[in-house]
Amino acid sequence: MDIRKPVFCSIEVLYSCILKCKMCHMWKNTRTAEEMSIADWKKFIVELKEFIDTATPINITGGEPLLKEDVLDLVRFGVKSGFGSVSMTTNGFLIDTSIASAMADSGLSMVSMSLDSLDQGVHDNIRGLKGACKKVMEAFEYFRNYPGNLKKLGVQTIIMGPNLGGILDLVKWAHNRNISIYFMAIAQPLCLSLPGNWHLESEYSFLWPNEKTRLFEVIDTLVKFKEDGVDIGNSVAQLKAFKTYFTDPNDFVKKHRQCRMGDGMLKVDPWGNVSLCAEKGAIGNVRVEKIGDLWFSKKAADIRESIKTCKTNCPQLVNCFFED
Repeated sequence: MDIRKPVFCSIEVLYSCILKCKMCHMWKNTRTAEEMSIADWKKFIVELKEFIDTATPINITGGEPLLKEDVLDLVRFGVKSGFGSVSMTTNGFLIDTSIASAMADSGLSMVSMSLDSLDQGVHDNIRGLKGACKKVMEAFEYFRNYPGNLKKLGVQTIIMGPNLGGILDLVKWAHNRNISIYFMAIAQPLCLSLPGNWHLESEYSFLWPNEKTRLFEVIDTLVKFKEDGVDIGNSVAQLKAFKTYFTDPNDFVKKHRQCRMGDGMLKVDPWGNVSLCAEKGAIGNVRVEKIGDLWFSKKAADIRESIKTCKTNCPQLVNCFFED
């Protein structure tokens, strides 16, 4: 296949977090001295600009990116370098009035925050820390009161068993505040090695939405909301694919299409390793080689070939990088 240059770049500045989410165990990671510094990331931004069009969106994420020292300096550098869309994904817990103002003035085009339910008990239990819901709700109000240069606010919500009953109320809440919402289907908890049928394991089965009739009613309503103009970031095709996935998470959701991972999507981890697909390993490191050379390297070509025959319903395929 013809290889596009990256059309989206995910910069993962660290793999640490202050929350203890039930579906992510990244909080167990310890930071290391080998992490890319802000100076390292700036060097990467310069080389990225040389390689791709600055219209390509950059998303700064983690872990929790606000734990990274001087991360807003990196945002400002990316904007100053000409990248017109620099966004950040955060859990919102560390945001106070001062940080919100600094973020709004930094040049960020969008801030997306994790919110799984308007019910504090539900969200806090999922996220593993009391007060998490209150903090993120306050953060949204900070940005609504002082948007600065922000063009958009977003909610990221995971569809799962514990929050299923509140999904539609959350959409209405976001819509009434001109906040975009993007959904992901619950997938194997991050940073754990679990069997393919992890959702049947007693320790994690509570995350899986077992009320299929209710689940499909919710998804069908989300489709209707989307068709009626509600700002839901998922395509209708992706929302419908969630039904296939939730029926059987081991059933490939793209039976008649090859996976397009490795074609346009670029991810760089906290140590500078570049991945086309989380399941296939790194193609190299930006500290050693320029991103343009890595993108068209033999290692990248080999991984793209292996992606063509992959039948794994990975979180990227179902969620983040779904293509109609």
